[in-house]
Amino acid sequence: MSIQPLPIKRTRNRRREQLIAVAAEFFLHHSYDAVTVEMISARAGISGPGLYRHFQNKQALLIAVLEEPTQAVHEAARRIGETTTEPEAAIVEMVESHIRLILQGPPSTLIFTKNEHALPEHDRRRIRREMALYAEEWVSVVIPLRPDLSEPEARLLTQCVFSMLNTAAILKKGLDEVSIIFIMRQAALHALLGRGAL
Repeated sequence: MSIQPLPIKRTRNRRREQLIAVAAEFFLHHSYDAVTVEMISARAGISGPGLYRHFQNKQALLIAVLEEPTQAVHEAARRIGETTTEPEAAIVEMVESHIRLILQGPPSTLIFTKNEHALPEHDRRRIRREMALYAEEWVSVVIPLRPDLSEPEARLLTQCVFSMLNTAAILKKGLDEVSIIFIMRQAALHALLGRGAL
């Protein structure tokens, strides 16, 4: 007989996810120093003490905003790379996975660039390493697809595509989700594959 988790646990998880989503929006548009726990709590509809049941402090919340999405998308890319034997199919899946993450909330890379000064050094290094490992999953797939590029060129191309996709996340106003996905997917694949859109 399987044991179902208690409703209170699911509620806490949803509340934690909500706090991360709200904080991500604040940290994207404002510097870390300008954002207060009270601002995040008010927008999330929770008391200040309620926030502290999920996160030790504002800094811990920033770390979760940066680290958890990066870990999730890295794990997805690693899984795609290990289970998809055709490089072109793998890069299509990686692009679509990245776009899905962007549509769920602000890209952690943009938030990191804006707020890395607020991170302890060991956290900054850990998050940077996670981002670098994620990029390497892409590079390992791009290299066999682009024999015309050297490894440094493939790495630069991958970072350019990340920047393009991530920036599009804050420039999508007035577009419906179908249009956003189509435009971002086509632009990324055109750049990565070096040929006409698929």
